[in-house]
Amino acid sequence: MTIETGLMRAVLLLGAAAVPAMPAAVQAAETDYSVHIPAGPLDGALKALANQTGRQLLYTSALVAGRTAPALGGRFTPEAALARLLGDAPIAVRAVSPSVFVLEAKTPAPRAKPSAPPRPAKPRADGSAARAGTPANDPETIVVTGSNIRGARPAAPVIRIDRTDIDRSGYASVAEVLAALPQSFGGTGSEDTSITGIDRSIVNSGFGSSANLRGLGSDATLTLVNGRRLAGSGSNADFSDISSVPLIAIDRIEVLPDGASALYGSDAVGGVVNIILKRDPTHWETRARIGTVTKGGAQDYLLAQTGGAAWSGGQLVAAYEYQHRDALAASARPYAASFDLRPLGGDDFRTTYAYPGTILRLDGPSGSLLPAFAIPAGQDGTALAPGDFTSGANYYNFREGADILPEQTRHSGWVSAEQRVGDIRLFAEGRYSHRRFAFLSPASVALLPVTAANPWFVSPTGSAFDYIGYAFGPEIGPARSTGRVESWSTVGGAVWSPGGDWDIEVSGGYAQERTRNVYENLVNQTHAFEALGTIPDDPATAWSTARDGYFNPYSAVPFNGADVLDFIAEGFSREYVKSRLATADVKADGTLVSHADGDIRLALGAGVRREFLDRRGSSFYSGTTPATLQPVDADRSVRAVFAELSVPIVGAGNARAGLQRLDLSAAVRHERYSDFGHTTNPKLGLVWSPLQGLDLRGSWGTSFRAPGLREIGDPLNVSATQLATPAGGRMTAISLGGGNPDLDPERAHSLSLGARFAPARAGFSAEVNLFETRFRGRIGRPAYEDLSRVLLDPDFAPFLRFIDAANPDDVAYVEALIAHPGSMVSGSLPVSAFQVVVDGRYANTARVVVRGLDVQLAQRWTLGSGEASLALSGTWLTDYKRRITTAAPMSDKVATVGFPSDLRVRTSAGWNRSDVGLTLTMNYVDGYADPLSTPARKVDAGTTFDAQLRYSPQDVTWAEGLTLALSVQNLFANDPPFVNNSFGVGYDPANADPSGRQVSLQLSRRW
Repeated sequence: MTIETGLMRAVLLLGAAAVPAMPAAVQAAETDYSVHIPAGPLDGALKALANQTGRQLLYTSALVAGRTAPALGGRFTPEAALARLLGDAPIAVRAVSPSVFVLEAKTPAPRAKPSAPPRPAKPRADGSAARAGTPANDPETIVVTGSNIRGARPAAPVIRIDRTDIDRSGYASVAEVLAALPQSFGGTGSEDTSITGIDRSIVNSGFGSSANLRGLGSDATLTLVNGRRLAGSGSNADFSDISSVPLIAIDRIEVLPDGASALYGSDAVGGVVNIILKRDPTHWETRARIGTVTKGGAQDYLLAQTGGAAWSGGQLVAAYEYQHRDALAASARPYAASFDLRPLGGDDFRTTYAYPGTILRLDGPSGSLLPAFAIPAGQDGTALAPGDFTSGANYYNFREGADILPEQTRHSGWVSAEQRVGDIRLFAEGRYSHRRFAFLSPASVALLPVTAANPWFVSPTGSAFDYIGYAFGPEIGPARSTGRVESWSTVGGAVWSPGGDWDIEVSGGYAQERTRNVYENLVNQTHAFEALGTIPDDPATAWSTARDGYFNPYSAVPFNGADVLDFIAEGFSREYVKSRLATADVKADGTLVSHADGDIRLALGAGVRREFLDRRGSSFYSGTTPATLQPVDADRSVRAVFAELSVPIVGAGNARAGLQRLDLSAAVRHERYSDFGHTTNPKLGLVWSPLQGLDLRGSWGTSFRAPGLREIGDPLNVSATQLATPAGGRMTAISLGGGNPDLDPERAHSLSLGARFAPARAGFSAEVNLFETRFRGRIGRPAYEDLSRVLLDPDFAPFLRFIDAANPDDVAYVEALIAHPGSMVSGSLPVSAFQVVVDGRYANTARVVVRGLDVQLAQRWTLGSGEASLALSGTWLTDYKRRITTAAPMSDKVATVGFPSDLRVRTSAGWNRSDVGLTLTMNYVDGYADPLSTPARKVDAGTTFDAQLRYSPQDVTWAEGLTLALSVQNLFANDPPFVNNSFGVGYDPANADPSGRQVSLQLSRRW
């Protein structure tokens, strides 16, 4: 699809969606506005007034907490409407521009330097965010996500998800909230893509959840909490686990879907997710939630509490949240229960490593192990004759007994304290999370070389030995995975206001995440070979075939005893990962030059951070004693300096027709790394307001992602695997993994052009944004990430070395790999068993180009005794072009399996009154192609509906602040669109959710 065609379809989509909400004719700006606001909390009334008049109202939640506003209807000036809503409340209004009003207490505390000019308040535009350390009672310290300057208007779009949006979604975690965004992609760093094996780009050893904007990768989306980085998650510490943040503590989430390394440094290529936590100490809330899927029995429970205290010049806010969710078995979903997808219209992806087993033969020309004979069913393997075998193969469902979502239990807490001392504001906050997970994964399969040393050996061809493809699942059961993730962070500092509107902030922080992951009930290859008699009895093991007997690989009914099975299943893998992050920063911002048309403002600062990664572990896949994993003990330092300038070229003093406002912004950041070099990234932005209510904006910048510590320094590791061949068989391969000390940073150029229209009409706004990101030098492991096709696609040829067992150089090469300290390959296998070596180490090989269009529409109006609302958010991807190696051509992956869909839309309709509310949401993912199937297939579009019904009793003393919410996700229990997936799940985990219909009931009380 060309970009022109894609944009035309997107424009048509925008036009069709906007028809019912757009006014018949856009009126010129008027003094009076049509205002319709029901009686209720003052906070909600002020937000409604801002929406209906296009004004920006800047105030703190503490200022309006507990206050109510009367109903208001008719035509008013914004000033008159605001005065009526405030009534006799002790709140003063200060106009800092024709469209921006600051609300503050009428008796503010005197400043230490009263002679200094008052600091101009900054507009609370989309994306406003309180910095860590900003007290809830100070409205002048608001910082914008997308800028380091307080009150600046970002030229890039910022998507804001406020507390009301979160509550009305019915979701129970931050991950669910972000996954619903059309700009998000679920293909990496999520529970189901990790547990099903779809995602091989992120080593999600703790089975956390991450943000992934534009499909550029979880490691290319920077996640912040209160503007601060998190410690890295996973075995590589290369993404942020958003599941560690308690949902009840969140005030809002701000998403900047644009490159922002000039502001935030490394990783901000796809964009930035900034999670802003609550600052209101007077807001106490208790929550209890119970939910369940309606098929499969997986239930979840949540208990949460927030609270705080305030005193003269200071405050404290705290939150705690507990959540438990059961595992979801693959057998509970027909499309995920079996590798045999023929009943769903797909192919049979079951393995010929089966129970009973399959006799395999080596095909000389192709080097593949092909099925030759099936061990007959219904016999115990003690009396087989060569003529009893049948030509062909047996098949095994590799997903038998496995889960597709893990059991998770989480405890999360957060506390923040602040104190003002004269012109200095002291702040500190801490966050802690402890999460346990458990699930069942596919059982072990093995290639068993069987000889006449086994008393039950019989060959259908009279050979002296045979290879048997064997599945141990029916005898030893699925593998078991358990683990825990513990993370905590702390930050503290001070903000000094020396005079004028300048602030100088000094802060330091420390964050840590520890992950422990254990896989058990795995086959130990050496134990299996010893029990077969393929290798002699080893006195170092507890087993003796002479004393204890042999394992019978020919049985098709229960025959092998528990003792020999326990001995074979003693294999395990244990991994311990600790990532740490220490930071120190200083930043100053304020007015550089005052001017009648607006102040020229400057932010500048410097920072240093230290990153640490420790990895330890052991494995027992083979051998007589566990092998110690090669330890990783890496660290580096990063030093940064940055500056940002905001210049109002046209403002109130020199505005004219067609040019009401023109703002220019420029930012630059330089970072120097101790382990690979340095990088400098600029960003330019322009916002033009040709008329009131219309902003046209554009931004351009460069971004980068630094190589991860393990991507640079990870030691070589060697393992064995089975790969599909063009001949239809399997080939035994050696797979290499590890770091690359010669890696360069990934680099990107981002361009954004957009418009926001909020005319002088009650509650309507429209926003459109064109974007492009060109990502080069992408770090990856192309061969490892697509092992299922590495022998089928010629693009992977640079990563393959085919082995000739008659070539001494090849033999020496393979023997050296097997003997390497990082090898997990059993030395009992002959070199002739391996036909190819796949190099899956990290390299700067990939290039990605993403283009598209974001659309957001919103309309609010009075309907009966309440307020109705409509909203639409959509993303149209016109291009997702990727080149996996420098020699490969660019190919467009948009709207293909495992990549972002070309169109995602989320539309909601709601009606709210003081005591009752209803929200209905539609989620749409456009159909896409499955080019991996033969012939290529079309994947149907997917549509699900969510609903929530809320009830808050009014005029009942004992029920004051009580809300009961019934939420249903996937209201009609629609299955994901079928995908003929070779991973043995009949859906695309990157673009669909296997949970099915989920029903939850939540009781909350605000105190």
